[in-house]
Amino acid sequence: MIKNILLEIAYDGSNFHGYQSQNDHRNVEDELKKAIHKVTGENNRIIAAGRTDKGVHAFCQYVNFLTASKINPSSFNFHLDPYLPDDILAISAKEVDLNFHARFSAKDKTYKYVICRDKIMHPVYRNYMEQITYKLDLEKIKDGLEIIKGEHDFKAFMRVDKDLEINTIRTIDDCYLEEEGSKLIFYFRANSFLHNQVRIMAGSLIELGRSRISLDEFKEYFLPTNKKRANPTLSPNGLYLWSINYE
Repeated sequence: MIKNILLEIAYDGSNFHGYQSQNDHRNVEDELKKAIHKVTGENNRIIAAGRTDKGVHAFCQYVNFLTASKINPSSFNFHLDPYLPDDILAISAKEVDLNFHARFSAKDKTYKYVICRDKIMHPVYRNYMEQITYKLDLEKIKDGLEIIKGEHDFKAFMRVDKDLEINTIRTIDDCYLEEEGSKLIFYFRANSFLHNQVRIMAGSLIELGRSRISLDEFKEYFLPTNKKRANPTLSPNGLYLWSINYE
């Protein structure tokens, strides 16, 4: 009997060239496939809720796969963990409907971006935060976050690719800023994001907070006539796929 297994995983992206399978580069998908093959003896196709880039972390990521294995669905995570590297953890597993799709069944995803404002950042954090020591006007940043909310054309906030023609309209359901000691943390929640969108949104908000651009200039990024690119693209180190909602 074929079962559809939904697996919750987490990983430290520091030593991965992203989630997606690719030749000659260590990636999360291939590590998962190898572990699942060890457990089931099958060459399973794995569907992920999202594909993170090189260096990006996942506090919560979901994948699903079909299997004829007789293993109890809720025990798959325990069976997989011995075969996974130390920087991937299988957190939980369960059986879901055969038509469930980890990506297309998701209602929304939340990404978190962490910035360290210390003048000297401890080296143990170098792969897990972006360091920004400029003086920032947080009220301007919050004003920018209010502008980002809702449905917009985010073409100015995506990685440039001349051969790529996609719909660049996206809806940001919620976004906000939190302060934790010397850390600034951005949260962005949406059904889907463009390539590098979160890192570019965070970078342009920092430019706004530094007063390198005005609020009016920030608003121009969303105009149909806009030709300017939002920038900069912050490093992947501070970015986390934080949660995925299926309810």
